[in-house]
Amino acid sequence: MKTSKIVKTALSGLLACTLAACGSNSSASASGSAASSSNGKYDYLLDTSDLEKPDLDLSNASGVLKDVLDSGTLKVATSPDYPPNEWVDDSGKVYGSEMMFAKYIADCLGVSLDIETMDFNGTLVAVDTGKTDLAMSGYGWKKDRAESYELSKGYIGDPNSDAGHTLITTKANEGKYNSLQDFVGSTIMAQATSLQEMYVQDEILSLDKDGTTKYEAVKTLDQAILGLSSGKCDAVALDESTAENYVEQSDGQFVLTGVMFDLTPYGDYQGNVLAAKKGETSMIDVMNQIIDFVSEKGYYETWYSEAKEAAKAE
Repeated sequence: MKTSKIVKTALSGLLACTLAACGSNSSASASGSAASSSNGKYDYLLDTSDLEKPDLDLSNASGVLKDVLDSGTLKVATSPDYPPNEWVDDSGKVYGSEMMFAKYIADCLGVSLDIETMDFNGTLVAVDTGKTDLAMSGYGWKKDRAESYELSKGYIGDPNSDAGHTLITTKANEGKYNSLQDFVGSTIMAQATSLQEMYVQDEILSLDKDGTTKYEAVKTLDQAILGLSSGKCDAVALDESTAENYVEQSDGQFVLTGVMFDLTPYGDYQGNVLAAKKGETSMIDVMNQIIDFVSEKGYYETWYSEAKEAAKAE
């Protein structure tokens, strides 16, 4: 049987995260020359030489922000399985709109960039433990996240999108699911601690009075996609743009169900946010200044569009 490109991509993503986990201490154990050794490593992401940058006052920087400026390196955690925000491309390099944004942030601060890839669950732990300075991994605003971490303002890749969240299934199940109620009795996967996990629990499992629905939280989206491909689950919950990307790359193996989660109970929090350790207000204040500037110039919309096209071409 021919292995579809989407499964190959998923396997590549799992390998990338595995390698990152095995070598996760490499940057932490590097000497004081780490900043200079990483110069230019991520130039492929974005050339900011012709882009305007905000006028930042960093004279009163404190905490992690001061450490970044002193060390000359900004360390960012991400789980590269969330195209077009972040993924590992065919050449083995981490790419995506948020990674382009991370490069812009580093250039605005005048420091080098160091991207640490890991499981999604580990990205927030990384900032909590000081392994990284920021985490950028397709986060949406959640109350529990805001209580535990410093979250930035939102940044939006596609202003015309309703930022919906949906489920995908296999071609064999096309037409089977027309409402959230129809998923009762199915096996569903979503990424652990993600918004989609919350939606599945709140809006599908709550409908199941007999407990016939099986839900499995996975560390990476790649694991969920492989689960769907291998028949271990019937559906995967994703944000709409990521769902569309996986379906387009599946060679007809997967389809969109068209069933959307109801987001009205969760309030109106637009776009993605980046995260820093709780209390690191100096860092997040500067990040918000950069986000305001990027939003005003329309930069992130451009990066998102470019990344979305690149993801389709993979």
